[in-house]
Amino acid sequence: MTQDRLDELIDKYAFGTISPEELLELLDWYHSAEIGTVEWPTEDIEEKDHLQKRMLLRLQAQIGAVGENPAVPARRRVFRLGAWQVAACLAIIFSSIWIARQYLDLTGRPAWVAVRNPTGKIQAIRLPDSSEVWLNAASAIRYSPDIGKGHDAPREVYLEGEGYFDVAEDPTHSFVVHAGSLTTTVLGTRFDVKSFSGEQLASVSVISGKVKVRDSARVLDVLTTARQLQVDARTGNSTTVTIDTSQVAGWRQGKLQFSGQTMEEITASLGRWYNIQFVFANPAISRCRYYLNFENTISLQQMLAALKETTDLSFQEDATHHTVTISGNGCN
Repeated sequence: MTQDRLDELIDKYAFGTISPEELLELLDWYHSAEIGTVEWPTEDIEEKDHLQKRMLLRLQAQIGAVGENPAVPARRRVFRLGAWQVAACLAIIFSSIWIARQYLDLTGRPAWVAVRNPTGKIQAIRLPDSSEVWLNAASAIRYSPDIGKGHDAPREVYLEGEGYFDVAEDPTHSFVVHAGSLTTTVLGTRFDVKSFSGEQLASVSVISGKVKVRDSARVLDVLTTARQLQVDARTGNSTTVTIDTSQVAGWRQGKLQFSGQTMEEITASLGRWYNIQFVFANPAISRCRYYLNFENTISLQQMLAALKETTDLSFQEDATHHTVTISGNGCN
């Protein structure tokens, strides 16, 4: 496993967005340390040996505390643990890897600052280089506290979800946003990046300036003002369109704005804001497109009433299970 992939899995676990398959991948990586095949985040032999011993000893001691014999190889036994034990072991694994990161920090490498937003909240963050970030609901970002201080080193941040960036100009330090499979590079501009785990479309929208967007294999496009790159996470196909910049990041001003998005995309955004899950009784409804505009200060019940009046659909809330079932005939 590459270091970038390991960092991605650790962050997803910390932010609560990791999938079951990715959890198994993280487990496999950690178990491989016991047979000497793990790729450690350092090339120094003594440092790696010390790091490995600290991590494995902590893991063995803690697994023993939840009823397992640490002297027995763990690769097969872990998958027989009960649900609470699996959760405990995963927490141990993450804390052990966190120890590794802290150890590396002591060698002179900067730690990461991580900020996570819950549902229903928008947060403004000022980075050490004076760039400003607005973090949308159910989104997370991490960055170095020394961002912009290294000699010619890029200013790198890692985003999960959606963020609006107003980047401070610095000709000697490019600004790089890593979001899922997309990497966006700029020198100074305002733009929005949206990449939520599990959603089909990711996008980069430029409000002013110019940005370069690439995936792991190639440059997808160089975007200028009022241009948006949309990437299908399932196929990898991308499309560039012209946008109304006033509506791209209306969420910063407390707006829930949707301009021709599908009901699936709309309910994904509303679900993050109201901490609710939407269920489609008729799957055809999810593909219908709507133009909607709400203030994010209205209650869930007020929003559902407005949706019903606007769309001719019915919305049944189940407060116990935090779900809303949408029924109707589909697109008119």
